[in-house]
Amino acid sequence: MDYDDQIKLAMQLSLEEEKRRRKATNNKQGEVLVISDDDDDDDDDDIVEISAPKPKPKAPPSKRASSQPKERKRASQTPAPQPKAPTPPPAPSLVGAGPLSFLGDRAQMERDRLARQKRLRPPSPPRTEQHSSGEDDYDDDDDADRASEGSRKRARLDAGPASNMTDDGRRLFPDGALLRIDTQYATDAQTPSIRLTDILGPKQGIAFAIMSAFQVDPVWLYSFFDPATPVVLVTDPNMCGAKGDPADASGHLLKHILPNWVRVCPQLHRSGPFEGCMHMKYMLLFLKNGSLRVVVSSANLVPYDWRDIENYTYIQDFPPAIPGTSTISYRPGEKAGEAFPEVLADVLQATGVGEALIALKKDGHTSLPLPSLSPATTSNSNAKPPSSSPASSSKPHSILELGWDWRKAHSGRVALVASVSGKADGWAGTKSVLRYGQARLLRAVVLLGAALEDLEGAARKKLKARAKGKMVPKDAGKGEIELDCLASSLGTYDAPWIAGFRLCAGGRPKALQAWLDREKKKTTQQGPTRILYPTVETINLTTLGQRGAGTLFCRPNQWKKMQEMGGVGGTGVSGLRLMDGKSRCGPVAMHTKMILGTLPKLAVPEADTDDSATESESDSDGIEIVEPEPTPTPHAWLYSGSHNFTAAAWGRLTGSGFNPTLTMNNYELGVVLRMDSQTEVDKAVAWAHPPRPYIRGDDPWIQPSLRQSTRSP
Repeated sequence: MDYDDQIKLAMQLSLEEEKRRRKATNNKQGEVLVISDDDDDDDDDDIVEISAPKPKPKAPPSKRASSQPKERKRASQTPAPQPKAPTPPPAPSLVGAGPLSFLGDRAQMERDRLARQKRLRPPSPPRTEQHSSGEDDYDDDDDADRASEGSRKRARLDAGPASNMTDDGRRLFPDGALLRIDTQYATDAQTPSIRLTDILGPKQGIAFAIMSAFQVDPVWLYSFFDPATPVVLVTDPNMCGAKGDPADASGHLLKHILPNWVRVCPQLHRSGPFEGCMHMKYMLLFLKNGSLRVVVSSANLVPYDWRDIENYTYIQDFPPAIPGTSTISYRPGEKAGEAFPEVLADVLQATGVGEALIALKKDGHTSLPLPSLSPATTSNSNAKPPSSSPASSSKPHSILELGWDWRKAHSGRVALVASVSGKADGWAGTKSVLRYGQARLLRAVVLLGAALEDLEGAARKKLKARAKGKMVPKDAGKGEIELDCLASSLGTYDAPWIAGFRLCAGGRPKALQAWLDREKKKTTQQGPTRILYPTVETINLTTLGQRGAGTLFCRPNQWKKMQEMGGVGGTGVSGLRLMDGKSRCGPVAMHTKMILGTLPKLAVPEADTDDSATESESDSDGIEIVEPEPTPTPHAWLYSGSHNFTAAAWGRLTGSGFNPTLTMNNYELGVVLRMDSQTEVDKAVAWAHPPRPYIRGDDPWIQPSLRQSTRSP
């Protein structure tokens, strides 16, 4: 039995022991509250309970977490005794006498010891490690220590009406919601928030889960699930120590790490000397009531990201499909493979989830809500696979696409954007550039009705009609999109990459083709692209100070390059300008990644009523074609997810306008939301508005281990 197997067995025995203790004390609250208290009230007592020393090392975590306030107060005044080994439980039949028979107790003792240490020490930042120096990627999520709970009372803003609740207390988000993760230093709540326990809900209600993050604490995460619940965990091979493990035929690294848990590390592709990372952060929670919760966030699956620093998450609940009804609504112009569930299925396939599902089936999990990623048949899906239609062609649909009702994801408000490590080529096909990265962002902007080429065309048409035959200036009705990019890790930027990204963000496919054929022409003056990243002073003024900025990255050479490009003052041809990134919700560092694309007023003419709009129609095979209705022109769009504003995340476009190539280092995932007004924008963005531009003398936050003389002259 190797070390990993011993750890696996130790944890299994430990959990079995904890169950017996819980049963003996008739304690019904079994969750280990190491992130935050889960009560509706935010009493200071709840915070004291987590941070104070406890006098009884034998008590299981669940009992400590459910102690009454008076008991907590006494515990905080009584010094903790020296730990001693708990009485070993009867050894299960599968373990004989010998050294392994006490591994469960040793695992519990170690967890108790670490818990006491955490309560007695102040919050500590994540450890920072030198990780593979990608072209523009120090990526932001290096090792995170578990910081102890603070005593600051959190401010909280409700995320929705209480009526959106299930019988078991789970909050529902049928229309989707972008929410701030409720952390302990958010003292001035200006955006709705949610906690991990609210996202997961009662553990007894989860039938199956697929979860992904760059960095994972599996022992901590395991405590939120019933041990019998099967889980697929997707993570980065370098961060979990799996880099040297043997790969399967697809190049993925697959391993059973805990009872009923399969870990998969997707294959990373090198771009020159640089290797990317698996940076996606998503959850698919398949509930026992038949519904599916999809979560796309910027938070790693470690306590630190859900307690001490700020992250945002998008959540949407999808009901099970009703036999004989549509499950997918295609927007006008949307092609096969571009619908929300189709993009999601492609993400699962690319990250090795299909292989993990096969492994779980071999383990005896033959009744999973999502048994495979294969095309659906009449025997494994409630819906009949669709026949050929203008939107769906003859593409076979998977069980994921037909097993749940996805139509609300295509109400015109949200689109899914993914990057997959490797290369994509051409404008058409299942692996074209339009499926991934910045080119997929272009498609999302077009499908959400925010494409500048379309809006400018409509504006010029309207201007010509008003001119009544007179000449219309060439630039009339044109404008530039304004980009505000909040990042926790900066890249090494250049003017051509900024220019290409802006064409995608502006929804300009024709201009992008021309740009790819530019050959060696110099980049023309670009519109405003503001990058929000905190100064040293801003970090020092947060509650945790520099200890709380261990997962924010800027390298000295990147700072130097931005200065050379006119990033301080916004004087360069790229239009790049560095802004001080501050949270609007309190003195807390932001790990959030957001991009706000604000449309120019010149490209937003008043909407004309189109009497030719037709009603939506549905075919009998499960696909609904939604015809356009008169809608107001969007004010902006907002991206939120795992992508930092770097070429490693969004990809680098090369090749020609006829045959482009997109090269991506990382696996990334996020959503793009349509914003119809400035009021919507003000309610959604994470940063304090308006952000302050860097001035001479400002320095960005740089890790002490990386810091050199970076002060501007």
